[in-house]
Formats: sequence, structure tokens, C-alpha cells
Amino acid sequence: MVKNILGSARANLLRTVVLCAVAPILGAVAVRALPEIPDLSGYQSYKTYDPIVMADLRYIVWRGSGVKDCAALSLYRDLRDQNPDRQLMAKAIAAFGEPECGQSNMLALKQAAEYARSVGRKPEADIFDQLAQKAFKPQFGKTDIAAELKVPAKAKAMVLGETTIVLKPGMRVGTQVERVARDWASYEMRWDLSRKLIPATLIGYHEGAFVHKIAEFANIEITPLAGTLIAKKGEQWYGPDEKGIFRFEVLPDKVTYPTTHVAGDMGWIEDTHGISAVVSQALEFNSQVVVGCGDSEGKAEAAFYLAQKGLDVVMPGDRYTNLLLGYKAKGVIIGTAPVKLVKGTGVIGHQPVKFMLNEPIAVEDTEEDYPLQYYDAPARYFRQLTKYVALNVRYVPVTAADQIQSILDLGTSAVAVRVATQNEDTSLREWLLKSPDHRAILFHSGLYPFAQKLFEDFPTQVTFGDLHPKFTE
Repeated sequence: MVKNILGSARANLLRTVVLCAVAPILGAVAVRALPEIPDLSGYQSYKTYDPIVMADLRYIVWRGSGVKDCAALSLYRDLRDQNPDRQLMAKAIAAFGEPECGQSNMLALKQAAEYARSVGRKPEADIFDQLAQKAFKPQFGKTDIAAELKVPAKAKAMVLGETTIVLKPGMRVGTQVERVARDWASYEMRWDLSRKLIPATLIGYHEGAFVHKIAEFANIEITPLAGTLIAKKGEQWYGPDEKGIFRFEVLPDKVTYPTTHVAGDMGWIEDTHGISAVVSQALEFNSQVVVGCGDSEGKAEAAFYLAQKGLDVVMPGDRYTNLLLGYKAKGVIIGTAPVKLVKGTGVIGHQPVKFMLNEPIAVEDTEEDYPLQYYDAPARYFRQLTKYVALNVRYVPVTAADQIQSILDLGTSAVAVRVATQNEDTSLREWLLKSPDHRAILFHSGLYPFAQKLFEDFPTQVTFGDLHPKFTE
């Protein structure tokens, strides 16, 4: 199967149709936009002995075909397993799946509460208990990002790339599930939903490849942060903090995943995606570094919340990190950034490159929709930065991939770009080789197989969108 390096197959998989699911226990009628999956043969022929994975595969076929398969619920409900994390996942899925099939979920809710409590997820346990008692009313909150940059009056230059996360042996790294532990949209379903992963089993692209890179430089402990309760307010869905307050917006396409289960205004995400869907688990499992997608306001707010608690957050998909420029928190937040050795110690970041404040900088931008909207990440960052300091920025709109040459041809010595394709990588390399004065700032490039080599091959010329620029005279 194709491993979907650039995500084009994912765009086809996530076209949606609207189906109705009756949820008599947790709510009246839940109307869901469910993914239209054009090719079901890979899921129907997938071989596994894991009952949870088998049930997940049957749900994918159910959602893709529109043909109900309520019998799949028995694989979750009747799971015989000594692993409490797996039991929690199975019982939580049953609890939110049974109402759709006209079945009572009281037992599954009570069992989910017991297993959640046994693995240290007390807020989830309390919520499951209250749902079983039909007494739960979700509480919603809001996290405001505190951020400010102070620029000295006599500043003439800025250094980007000094921000650093030091990788320590035994460091606990929590990750989103999707594109790290497994990826249902690309037939990557080998993970057994246990608490720990070893590098050899990581997905080989996107965030999975990034976590694998971290593991090359430190003996880290990798924990997929699976299973998130979500609650709906108005038309938006939210993930919880570690106290069970729903405050981080979860994008609607994640709610339509075939492995997400919804009943009424509550649900359970199995394949977590984005920082907004992993906050509670990251804190409950004592993660020290959290890796996940940062491509929405809710994900940026979640990253800030975790950083306030002292956790470091890495978002290789960094379209919305502009909201965090100058953030005030104990933890470190980084988007696209190098992973490397510095004096024998593994680090993320630590690639300082200097720019004069008055020198022209060509900055990539776009007004296109999915899947091209990520090319506006450089412009988002610099528009936010210029609220604090006057810069000589030239924004260059692109309308398709592989238009990086239009930025490079402007004649500036500094550019801010996204590198997501082989052609973009080749063009940028050729430009960097023309002069040691040529410098590039990479945005939303950390998901692809080019950024790390660019950082490695051009350590004094290529850096990242540092959220704490250093200003100098």
C-alpha cells in the first residue's frame, strides 16, 4: 500500500457524506458527516489477530460502505485481555457505539470508568461514571495565549533558531496516534494499542518519522496518547484538559473518522490527531515532550496550555504557531526544527541564523484552500512578527506546489518558505549553494523528508521560525 507521504490519498479518503445515527442513550439523534472511502478492499482483506484492530477495520468498512455492522461491537464488548489500556479503549468504543445500534451502553460506560480509573485517568473515569448515571453536563473553558515580544529600541538584527529542547535519556515523549503509531487512512494498523512503542514500529512518515529521528539521538520512552473524550458545544467539538474541562477545539474532520465514535454531544477519538486531542493524556501520563500537529487555533492553544504546565511541545506541522510568537510559559514550543547532536547531546532546534532587520526577506504566502493552504505558514509568522518590529518583507503568493522559484528569483538573500516536494528541495538547495549569504527559514516543512537534510547540510544558512527571536544591536 502507498504510505501517503504527502497526504494526497488522505484528501480523497476524507470526502464526506452525511449519515444519521440514532443515539437513544446519550442523546436523541446524532447527525455525523462520515468519510466516503472509495476503496474498501484493503480493509476487507487486511489480516490481523487483534480483536480491537479487527473491529476497527470492520467499522472502517461500515462507514465507507454505509452498511451497518453492529456485530463488530461484540469484539470490543467481549474483549478478553489483561491490558487495562486496551480494555479502556474497547469499552469506551462500545459505550459510544452501542447507542447507534439501539443497544444499552450502561455496562460499557461503567466498565470504561473502571478501566480509566485503573490506568490513572481519573477525569475520564468520573465522566464515564456520570454518563452512566445520566448526570453528566460537560463544562467548557477557554485558553488565552499570553504572548509578547519586546524589541530593544536600538535593535538592528535578529537571530532565529536559538530555541532548544535538550533530549535526555529516558525522556517521556507523548505523541498523537495518527501518523505515529498507526494510520487508518493508509492501511497502517499494526499497533496493538498498548501504552509503549519502540522506534522500529513507528510509522515511517510525517510525525512518525520525526519521532523516529528523535529516537536516533536519545533513548526515549514513546507513548501514543490514544483515546480522547470529546464534547460538542454549538457546532464545535472540544477535547479536555487534565481536569475534564473541554477547552481545546478538535477539527470536525477528526470527528468524522471511522474510528471516532459519537453518541449525542459526546464522543471518543481512538486515533488522536493534533495537540488539542492529547492534552489530558499528556498530563496524566507525565509526558515531558509532546509531538503532534499544530495546524489550528485549538492546537496552538493546547500547546500553550501544556507549555504553561512545563511540558515541551513540538509541532512539525506548524501553520498556526504564529499565534504563539513570544509566548510566555515554562515549557518550550517549537514547530519545524532540526534534530541533531550538539557537543554530543541530542537536541531539537539550536540552529541560530542572523538576519538584519532592514534586509529584504521574500516570504511565501497563499490564498488557496486544501491542500495548499499550508503554504501561507511563512506569511502568518511574519505578519505576526511585524506587529512587533519593522521588517522589509516581500510577500509572494503561490497558487500551487513547486512555485518556490518565484520566491528565490526575487533577488533577496533571505527567504521564508515551505519545502514539501522534491522539486522544492532541489530548487532551494541550488539557491543556497550559490552564496553563503543565502539563508532560508523553513515553515510547515517538518512533516516531509527534506527538512532534516536541509538543516543538516546547511547549518549556517537554514533555520526555523523561532517563537522567541533574539534581537541584537
